[in-house]
Amino acid sequence: MRFWRPRRDEDFSDEVRAHLALEADRLIGEGLTPAAAHAEALRAFGNPTRAREQFYERSRWVWLDQLTQDLRYALRGLRANPAFVASTVVTLAVGLGLLTTAFSVFNAYVLRPFAVDDPGSLYRVAWRAADTGGQGFSWRDYDDLLTRTDLFTAVIGDNTHFVSSDGQSLAAAFVSDNYFTALRPRLLLGRGLTAADREQPVAVLGYAAWSRLFSGDRAALGRTIDVDGRPFLVVGVLRSEFGGLDDYPRDIWMPAAAGDPKRGVELVVRLRPGMPQARAEAMLAAFAARMAPPNVPPASVRAALFPSATANPLSLELLAILSPVFAAFALVLLTACFNVSNVMLARAVARQREIAVRLSLGASRSRIIRQLLTEGLLVALLAGGSALLLTWWLLRAGVVLLFSTLPPSMAALLRVAPMPVDVRVFGFALGTASVATLAFALVPALQASRQPLTAVLHGQRSGTRGASRLRGGLVVAQVTVSVLLVVAALTLARNFAAAGAIDLGFQAGGVYSVNVRGPQDRLIAPAAKALAADTRIAGIAVTSGNPLFIRRRVAASPTADRGPVSVPYTFVSPEFFTMLQLPIASGRPFLPLEARTAARVAIISEATARAFWPGADPIGKTLRILPPGDGQLDTIDGYSRVVVVGTVRDVVTGMIVQGLDHGHIYLPADADEPHTSALLIRPSAQTGFRPDLLRETFRRAGLDPETFETIPMADVRGAQNYPLRAGMWIGGVLAAVALVLSISGLYGVLSYVLTQRTREIGIRMALGATGRQVVALVLRQSLRLAGTGALAGLVLAIAAMQALNAVIHLETVSLLDVAPFAGGVGLVLAATSLAAYVPSRRAARVDPAETLRAEA
Repeated sequence: MRFWRPRRDEDFSDEVRAHLALEADRLIGEGLTPAAAHAEALRAFGNPTRAREQFYERSRWVWLDQLTQDLRYALRGLRANPAFVASTVVTLAVGLGLLTTAFSVFNAYVLRPFAVDDPGSLYRVAWRAADTGGQGFSWRDYDDLLTRTDLFTAVIGDNTHFVSSDGQSLAAAFVSDNYFTALRPRLLLGRGLTAADREQPVAVLGYAAWSRLFSGDRAALGRTIDVDGRPFLVVGVLRSEFGGLDDYPRDIWMPAAAGDPKRGVELVVRLRPGMPQARAEAMLAAFAARMAPPNVPPASVRAALFPSATANPLSLELLAILSPVFAAFALVLLTACFNVSNVMLARAVARQREIAVRLSLGASRSRIIRQLLTEGLLVALLAGGSALLLTWWLLRAGVVLLFSTLPPSMAALLRVAPMPVDVRVFGFALGTASVATLAFALVPALQASRQPLTAVLHGQRSGTRGASRLRGGLVVAQVTVSVLLVVAALTLARNFAAAGAIDLGFQAGGVYSVNVRGPQDRLIAPAAKALAADTRIAGIAVTSGNPLFIRRRVAASPTADRGPVSVPYTFVSPEFFTMLQLPIASGRPFLPLEARTAARVAIISEATARAFWPGADPIGKTLRILPPGDGQLDTIDGYSRVVVVGTVRDVVTGMIVQGLDHGHIYLPADADEPHTSALLIRPSAQTGFRPDLLRETFRRAGLDPETFETIPMADVRGAQNYPLRAGMWIGGVLAAVALVLSISGLYGVLSYVLTQRTREIGIRMALGATGRQVVALVLRQSLRLAGTGALAGLVLAIAAMQALNAVIHLETVSLLDVAPFAGGVGLVLAATSLAAYVPSRRAARVDPAETLRAEA
């Protein structure tokens, strides 16, 4: 049996020679001489070399051969120019690394599916009404959904709150019996929880908690861990990729029976195959109607199922929110591409004679372009590999920086999702590197392959005008991006400084906020009693919500003929004002009897007094509390009119960036008042107080310590300012990188251009031009480019900030201040002037005589 084999080149060449010999013999037989017969045979056949080339091209993958040749040629060229390779790879790696780092965070919180069995079939259960909604249920609701086998193949319950283990806070998930059997997350050690563990004190640790508590010791399996004073046996350790079914990783998983059955539970269901989401929601209408609050008609409540395959499902709204962040990182990469493109253009122009020789020997223009693009692709691949290493380092350094800069009490509660450099991140880096190749290598390749061969082969420079325009355009683009990012960074820095300098109107130092987790306001009275008995506590105040947390609002009006106004309100005990060093401006404070009897009196802020009774004394005036017009305002049962007994200065009680309250109403209360839900405490100065010391105080009073969250008010302020602070750092890093790339790009372009203009400068100086005049000439040309880029960047920055300002409405944060715009333009122009000055001074030192002799 004969198998097909490709025909060899030698066989084809022998056939061509045999054909020519036979044709020549025939012509000799017709009377031609051997020489004439051979010439006639060649004329009739055509070029044998071309025939052999066509046979070679048809019998092989020529593109693969050419790619192999281009790769070998590019590798030899890059090995011969290590400085070029180092500069371009480092420049691209920085841009790619920063963008890939941003994508890694996006991947961890949006794209990466939960590491469980069939995550696409998971849905989180919620209920929705016109102005309200929620996803908190009871274990009774969980039992009801378990019976809906017509809709779901599994129903999973998860109740998460913080517990304490040897002084460390752990995010604990108290889960249903089927949690591990339904989800099947991968375990590193041991086993998951089962129905047999329902009444057993057993636990499964997350990878981070296992590393933190047991230093990654495999012998942790079978040991006990203290959880709020109770021993739990460790039966399993999860792998690092699973941390729960949302974006907040858990530390420990325990049976639901080990937690408080009165706490709310979040429900996740697995839809039956073929069951449409909309149909399942419709069939849960009766179940959702039970969730209706007293003031909401049950018929208006509907069930909602939200996809829960990832921590944050991808949506157009989410992309719109994140697009400015990704745009900033992408602009840095674009600046890096401009920089490398300028370097490659200079390199291509320097190689113009080599390229001209190849074109004259028969190489096509497309062949030259492919070869230059291959060289760019090698640079991009090297940069992509370096970018992955940089991404790995930046992610870990970023987590360390995050925890070290957060307020300590907030850092103890924060958990971050694992951010591995997985297949998606690798593919993104590779794809971005490939796109970057086109961005920085295509235009120089097109420019280098478009040149008159005769002039180049005679040693004349060609394409100077086109290359010069391209280099100038790239510099302008770099400066444009730099101005845009520097202005954004300065705007963030200015607003962070403004937010940090805001006078809250009260003294937060030394005061701690004690909040109750969940709807358990009945615990305020016993908690206040327990704290009052603690000798380390110097003062206690109860409130319906502490300052710098979410504000509650009510509709109020001074007279019957005026429409209602939305005003923040807070129930406070008389100690509230002295606790925060908030003096009474006029009138008097609340009396203890008024707090105990919930007297219908009020203390209002000065802004409220000015708004309701301008120019008049508000003391003794009656303030009307009206029914709410919508679901955004509260109803305070039994409060229709209150008498104003005092005023206090305006303070910040909500978000700091919103500034001072435009109004506020304070109503009297004590610890037994049902409206109260939080406490403020001021410890004695000499006791060495720590928030964790209160755990034992609550435990002695028979209270669950994890129900209470104790945070220094100074940390609350720091946490509110942290987003602006982090944005300032990130924006500053991006702006600094873009500015350095722009400066280095301008410096490199000028160094190259001035080297090419050495003869021109020598002639100018021979004709009498001074070094100062040469420097001034170069600076004028450079500032012309920088000025064009700065103007374009300024226009783009104004447009971007106006767009953001139309969306963001914050009183203490302004995105259109003149100072950041002027400072950004001035900083970039100063930096580019410095970058131009150094090569221009070097050019001004040339010796005209030696230059002219060298050119002769």
